[in-house]
Amino acid sequence: MQDHALTTRLSVLATAIEDAGSEAFGELSPSAVAALMIIRKSEPIAIQDIAALVGLTHSATVRLVDRLEKDWLVRRLRRRGREVQVEATARGKRRARDLHVRRMERVEAIVAGLGDDARIDLSDAVDTLLTHLIATGIDPGRLFRFSLDDHGEAATDASTEVDRED
Repeated sequence: MQDHALTTRLSVLATAIEDAGSEAFGELSPSAVAALMIIRKSEPIAIQDIAALVGLTHSATVRLVDRLEKDWLVRRLRRRGREVQVEATARGKRRARDLHVRRMERVEAIVAGLGDDARIDLSDAVDTLLTHLIATGIDPGRLFRFSLDDHGEAATDASTEVDRED
């Protein structure tokens, strides 16, 4: 029964973190923010690649890119065959950075009450969970879609751990 209590508390914590992060997005949807972050750190990037990382259909991603382009946050580049490349504008890069900073500030507020030892323990537990998720085949690019880090230090550590196990 303790596992049920742990998973319930972890689910509640995930909701709090998600809510805190979403508050930082303002009028942009989570999908729009994820797309902007992905474009910012992987530009230029094809719309089909954005769709895969955000978890939308190609047509929904085209509409999302249309909205971001209308707000001057991204621009379409050249076509390679049917593939359309997208990059962030200067305004989009600033917006992505600001969204990332605001999101991190809100999440930091959640862990602010932890002492140094608890932070180390939590960091170790999070690294273990990320390692497990990556080992099960989840794309680190999708996991880190709301981050401007390039798949984050934890994903790199997790991938190294998985490689050592093989």
